[in-house]
This record gives sequence, C-alpha cells and structure tokens, in this order.
Amino acid sequence: MGVVNHLQQFYIPFDAEHFIESHKDCPQDVALLQKLWRMVRPAVFWREDAIVQNDGFRLVLGSGDFSVESCYVAKGLAHCKKATVLALTIGEMLPAFAAEAANEGRLYEASVADYLGSHGVELFADAFCAYLQQQAVPKGLYATLRYSPGYGDWALSAQPNVFAYLNGCQNKIQLSDNYLMTPIKSITAIVGWSDTWQKPEYPKGDHNAFCNGGHNCAACVTWACRKGKQR
Repeated sequence: MGVVNHLQQFYIPFDAEHFIESHKDCPQDVALLQKLWRMVRPAVFWREDAIVQNDGFRLVLGSGDFSVESCYVAKGLAHCKKATVLALTIGEMLPAFAAEAANEGRLYEASVADYLGSHGVELFADAFCAYLQQQAVPKGLYATLRYSPGYGDWALSAQPNVFAYLNGCQNKIQLSDNYLMTPIKSITAIVGWSDTWQKPEYPKGDHNAFCNGGHNCAACVTWACRKGKQR
C-alpha cells in the first residue's frame, strides 16, 4: 500500500457495432470507429491506501498523504476501509488526430474522433475498475462506484492534490493551471473498497443537491455543504 502503480498498456475489448448499439447518438460508421480505436493508447496510474478518517465531511488516506474534502465522496465511501486513487488516459494519438482533422476541415472525422475519445476514456475507466474488482474479490473486498473531482461537492481544484498523491503521473498525464489534463481524454477518480457488497448508486441527500458555490447560504437547501452541517 502507498505505492504508485503504473500500467503503460491495458487491453480494452472494442466492438464497433456493439458500441453504436449502446450509444444511440453515435455515428453509424463501423469502419471509421474501428480505425480510430486503433489509436487508443491506454495508460493508468493508481495508488491504494487505508482510509484512516471519514467524518462525513472529509476522507483521509494513509498517513494523511491525501484527503478528499467532500460530503459526497465521504458518504459514498462511508462503509469502506480502503480506497484507490487513479489517473488514466487513452493517450495523445486519438485527440491529436481529432485536432488535425478539424484544422484540415475534415469535420466529420474530427467529430467522430472526439466522440469516441470522450466515451472511450469512460470505457477504459470502467474496464480498469472491473479489473481491480476482479483482483479484490478473492480478498473479500467490493468496490464502490468511482468519484471524480468536479462532481458533487468534490471541487475540481482538488486535482493538484490527486496528481501529487500519484507522484505527478511521471508526467505522462499533465495538469494545467486551470486543472485541465493533457492528454485531454483523461480521468482522475477515487474508488472505495468495503468488506460488504456496495449497491451501485451514487449518494443522495435530503434534497439531492450539491453546493456549486452559487447559493445564498442563508437559504441553502444543499445537504453536501460543510457550512450547513456546522451551523
């Protein structure tokens, strides 16, 4: 535990016809999708640690090396004793193709490449989390859903902490000053591990809402709010 792991290659099965069937707004161009998928170059960094604190507002891993300030994540991982923090990407090749095609006026190819990249990185994240789950089952551990900065009340500004915890991802994935990742089709996330099966649902509050920073706090009905819990 506490070690940053790295895989430079990860096989993701891809069936263009099945992808089209399961994504109703996807262009029905099997040949192009298959061609573009060959440009996917998955890479992933991940680190597992014990959860040493979860007070409903803040999650702390290991010896305090990493914390998540989020009621949303804290509730989602309430029954967990470990967590895995990860960063993954489908690489630069497919996004570069999309940018080049757009610059050259090949807008159809550019849009399909961008569409596939956006959904492809999600496919990769799902496949890699399923791989971790297969490794965890013999240990009697079950995964939560994954949570990413920028969703719920886990601020996107937490991205630098994620990258620091993962030792900068060896610069294979980079973070800009405004928290955008390069390659652009990349994901950071946390997954919890419990010794009891976890229902695959994201947490909901009394009003099913999360603070986006624009509320009038005096009239706020957002449950995932540290200020509201401490009043």
